[in-house]
Amino acid sequence: MKTLIYILIFSFTWIGCKPIEENIVGTYDIDADRGCPNCEDNGPELMVFENLDLGDGSPGYYRFGYGNGGSHSGTYDFLQIDTLLKLTLYPDSSTIDFYGILGSIQHTDYRVVGNKIKENCDGIFRNCVWVRRD
Repeated sequence: MKTLIYILIFSFTWIGCKPIEENIVGTYDIDADRGCPNCEDNGPELMVFENLDLGDGSPGYYRFGYGNGGSHSGTYDFLQIDTLLKLTLYPDSSTIDFYGILGSIQHTDYRVVGNKIKENCDGIFRNCVWVRRD
């Protein structure tokens, strides 16, 4: 029994210690049934995060798709501010809807939690949620 407890503790610790760069890689869809009414209107319907060569220090690639057909893509990286880890986007291509963000730095409030990405939408208890598809 004691061995089983140690195995469980090790497993949870190992899974929980996976670098965030690996946790975010995947395709995410907005969960329209959760969060605030404006999550679908203001946020992307689809988020794709890729990093083909994890561990080499290069930023990953992202692509966001919106319900109106708009999109933007570029590279992403993480910025640590005190104990908070923020996802930073560097858009380098977009549809006309997002032309104004090209070449800028977009600091987000996205949090990677398990197989979800969350963003506060109405206080700390309501979040827009994107669920990992793959």
